[in-house]
Amino acid sequence: MINIVENSSLLRGRSIFALLSPAIVCAVFFFVLVLAGPAAHAYDKSELKIARTIANVRSKPDLKGEVVWVLSPAESFVVGKAQGGWFPVYPASADKKAEPVGYVSSKVVVPAAADSSLADWGDVRYAGKDLKFYLERTVKSSTGGMIKSGDKIKVGFLKDGWYAIFKADAPVYSEADALGYIKKDDVDIVLDDARIRYAVRRINVIEKPVSTSKAVGVLSPGHRAQVGAEKGGMYALYRIDTMVKDDTPVWGYAWGPFLAPYPKNLEKEQMAGIDARKAEIKAEEVRNAKAEVKRGSELAAMEEAMDEMLMAPVKTKTLYATAVLNVRSEPDAKSLIVDKLELGEAVSVGQEEGKWYPVFKPADNNELKRVGYVFGTYLKAEAPVVEKEKPRKKGKPGGPDEVPIKITSTKMTFSENRNRITFSGKVKVVRLDVTLTSDTLTAHLRPEGDSLSDTQDKIKKIVAGGNVKVVMKKRKGHCDKLTYVVGDSIIYMNGNAELQDGPNLIQGDEIKFYLKENRAEVVGGNKPIEAIFYTPKNVSP
Repeated sequence: MINIVENSSLLRGRSIFALLSPAIVCAVFFFVLVLAGPAAHAYDKSELKIARTIANVRSKPDLKGEVVWVLSPAESFVVGKAQGGWFPVYPASADKKAEPVGYVSSKVVVPAAADSSLADWGDVRYAGKDLKFYLERTVKSSTGGMIKSGDKIKVGFLKDGWYAIFKADAPVYSEADALGYIKKDDVDIVLDDARIRYAVRRINVIEKPVSTSKAVGVLSPGHRAQVGAEKGGMYALYRIDTMVKDDTPVWGYAWGPFLAPYPKNLEKEQMAGIDARKAEIKAEEVRNAKAEVKRGSELAAMEEAMDEMLMAPVKTKTLYATAVLNVRSEPDAKSLIVDKLELGEAVSVGQEEGKWYPVFKPADNNELKRVGYVFGTYLKAEAPVVEKEKPRKKGKPGGPDEVPIKITSTKMTFSENRNRITFSGKVKVVRLDVTLTSDTLTAHLRPEGDSLSDTQDKIKKIVAGGNVKVVMKKRKGHCDKLTYVVGDSIIYMNGNAELQDGPNLIQGDEIKFYLKENRAEVVGGNKPIEAIFYTPKNVSP
């Protein structure tokens, strides 16, 4: 296909050459030939064939001809005009005037697809000894170089008992790329009892010795496997690192023509390496087993020491709280509060952990049990002097400290640090004759009101926002924000404040309503105060 492009390029350039002098045309044409290299056979797609099965390429168009190559069904190749039921076979880049590589029966080939891959005309071999290769197919020609024992090469284009040899890691499409030539007998080793063979091309390993069987693996060119019994042209295969015995299961089967014997001296080296690796693996397993036993003993000793430590009696000392302290579940200020210490309360603590002391209390079996942690800065060895709190004046019956406030909502959040409780979602507050509804509400507690169990009588003020509506007996009002100071019994209505008492209506920027005195005060702010009062019809002005 490359050659077709090159030729079409030359055709497209014909009009340019016509404008040049004959001498220049000849010079340019010569330059193109030098760059393009040896002339190659330009074939059309109708010349591509592909084998229906594994097909032998023979030295002459006869079943008695020597097999010079084996074609795979997966590779396409170029053929010439059929002669007596046989196609001459050419490499894709061969000159059409060149002699064919061999002949293949027309019974086993079909036209190839346009995108099928071309046949690689080289097979991998491993040299079993140091070998010379020659520049021509005769020992009388010049020596091209040496192949060292164990070197990997590719061989192809068998003719007159000689292989052309190529670099091992590149596909072979033309004999023109050959490094030189080597005798067939030097690299085709026949060892019927060889237990290692290697793939001369990519082949499937199939489950059973039947061509229609499913694949269980793949061997790439040069990959090795151990072989067993041969059946129907297929070898039973075992993995290269498997110790083969009478009862070892077969890995799969592969075609014999694609499996070449491994040179005996290299096989011995490979098997020695495999055996050495197996010995290393076995030694590693023994070392790991011993290490596991040792580690088990060390872990048992550690567990025993841990048990002794845990069973040992807890050493504690008594300290006193110099402030109201939280007892937390972990030595962390963000952990859960599990208990409280009052000012001056004595507590049993263990060994200090950083800046925290573990707190212990007696359990049911009279043994000490850790209940949490306390920050050590507020614990002292001597009890602090605690002044007696003056008794609070008893409020009047029905006063602000005696009247309960009922608050309901869909969500509540308690902030201990800020002494406040936030309610949100359908908030409703009821106290005596006052009913308040809003979207959100924040209850501010007195400093001593720091737990949820005693917030009922420690609310300092509440602040409501969002759709605020308030009902006080017969009065109704609404505003943007409402603040209720519990101790003073004053309601502050801010932002678009409006209060209606029967038919009477007052509006302003802020309305103060004094619950104890039952009176209202209106502040206009930037807006004028508006008041609407109705008098009875029978009252004269």
